[in-house]
Amino acid sequence: MELIRTPQPELADLFVKTLRRNGFAVDRREADGQHIIELQNPAQYEHAHALLQELINDLRHQQHRQPVEPLTGRPQPLLSGGWFASMGWVTRGILIACAVVYLSTYVIGYGIYNAFLFPRVVEGLASQPWRLLTPMFLHFSLLHILFNLLWWSDLGRLIERLQSGTQLVLVTVITSAASNLAQFYYSGPQFGGLSGVVYGLLGYLWIYGKLNPGAGVALRKEIVIFMLAWMVICFVGLSGVVANAAHLAGLVSGCALGAGFGFWHRGRQAGESGENQAR
Repeated sequence: MELIRTPQPELADLFVKTLRRNGFAVDRREADGQHIIELQNPAQYEHAHALLQELINDLRHQQHRQPVEPLTGRPQPLLSGGWFASMGWVTRGILIACAVVYLSTYVIGYGIYNAFLFPRVVEGLASQPWRLLTPMFLHFSLLHILFNLLWWSDLGRLIERLQSGTQLVLVTVITSAASNLAQFYYSGPQFGGLSGVVYGLLGYLWIYGKLNPGAGVALRKEIVIFMLAWMVICFVGLSGVVANAAHLAGLVSGCALGAGFGFWHRGRQAGESGENQAR
């Protein structure tokens, strides 16, 4: 199935490389001075077309060579002036909320922190249910918040841009609740940070991308290895200062969500492909 054609061989090379890096099986041929790129699986047309359209739009708005996003290896305005503007409202909103809560300690003291901490006993959630999620907004040092927000901005933006803001909210809420409960039962209520959610997003994208390589969300292997190695290092050498239970619970819950939605999406694609063949 023809996906796109161009008279420029360099542009055709970029298209093919980008598509194959994101798991699409494509063929390339020349006819009448045009380089024609064809998609082997017609069911992937929508995702492949969206990927190329995004690449073309990026190239049009950049006069210099586009930097490569470290998470997926795809062309992205990650390090350009459009880094913040490229985030969706969910990614941007939670980033701003974390920053405001962190800075509030320098202006009004620890009132917000005390209101956002997990309750001293789990029964307290009955009267203050927001505390199941709000520990994710709490950070205790500049390095802590910078590390978490950099990962959040990249992982969250990927889900929000390629799936939806609603999907990002869903994954965030579930992994936040799972990681906060796990850390409470492991160490008590004195904890905070977005890292449990970060590991949740990582697990979600990792497994979803494995099950649906053509969806464009597959993470680079080096990124996954680094984050898993960091979690092991924290368990071994930083068990007293890092919320390890939150990391592990976030990762496991994120992987479970990635598997659930990944299998559902793959099944739906198979059904659509069968219908197209029947026609």
